[in-house]
Amino acid sequence: MNRSLYKIGFFKNLTFALILSFFFINELTAQNHSPIFPDTTWMQYAAPEEAGWSSEGIDRARAIADSLGSKAVILVYDGAIVAKWGKTRDIAPLASIRKSLLSALIGIAVAEDRIDTASTLAGLGIDDIEPLSEDEKRANILHLLTTSSGVYHKAAAEPPALVKPERGSVNPGEQWFYNNWDFNVLATIYENETGNRIFDAFDELIAGPTGMVDYHPDWGSYRYQPGRSEHPAYEFWMSARDMARFGLLYLNNGSWNNEQIVPADWVGDSRRVHIEVPGDFAAGYGLSWWIPAGPLEEYQAYHASGSGTQLITILPELNIVFVHRASSILDDGVFGLDAREILYRLLEARTGDALAQPELIPVEE
Repeated sequence: MNRSLYKIGFFKNLTFALILSFFFINELTAQNHSPIFPDTTWMQYAAPEEAGWSSEGIDRARAIADSLGSKAVILVYDGAIVAKWGKTRDIAPLASIRKSLLSALIGIAVAEDRIDTASTLAGLGIDDIEPLSEDEKRANILHLLTTSSGVYHKAAAEPPALVKPERGSVNPGEQWFYNNWDFNVLATIYENETGNRIFDAFDELIAGPTGMVDYHPDWGSYRYQPGRSEHPAYEFWMSARDMARFGLLYLNNGSWNNEQIVPADWVGDSRRVHIEVPGDFAAGYGLSWWIPAGPLEEYQAYHASGSGTQLITILPELNIVFVHRASSILDDGVFGLDAREILYRLLEARTGDALAQPELIPVEE
């Protein structure tokens, strides 16, 4: 065989092999790239198009948000910000998002064998100013997390005109009812069983490891209404950009920069339906997280929600975290379904996949 032809054939095969290796390595890297986590500041795509979004589409979503009176919006994809606007640094009450934050702390305590979700109110020594019946005391921590205890005692931080079912009308675990008594008692149990103040525990176990820049435990407060219940409500204050860090933590199954903060199985259990919710607003309720009904179901979405609407929505199938901030005053806020419309418009603005090597820049705060 002609030696020169042999060399040509060898180099052709070598070149083809190298090309195949290049595409294989790129594909492997694309499938196994490390997620992005913000350090002291968030990273942002230099333009939405870098992340596979249309700038014009995002502008249309912002116009809707502005018309509704939204105070702040953040859209995170793959750990970096695609779009944000409004007062993302302002500290404000989270309202009922507090319940999802406490759920994360309870998940950590469960993994440390400090709390058992099967523990009953009777076993934990829980009672109230209007004594609980023996049947009510059969409710356990899992029932409280899914707000299905069936204990319809008055609670702190609930509307005075709220009409609850009659006490003793259902057994624990039989019926979902959005009941602040359940969530407030969870806080009492957490502090009794761990010996830690909720706001300090959140600072040490979650805010610190995720690099929250605006959170401070001294801004947390207890709302006592001793004429209603001996168990106070616990009120968290946080910025939208720190809310996004909490959402990103859950998007990554409780892991942050290779450190497992909230147990992955707890995150997975939190976002599945444990009990059905009446009506068509939600598909169900998880471990103090909402599982929405409608178009978001296909993305396995779940969210933490507070009156106003304060919202942290996680879409695992799309690698997205969406944060919405409005007034902490219910009547001056944004209706929940309207807030979802902002997210729908942002999803419509997606044009395709992100660039293989998108340009990221530090967020200017």
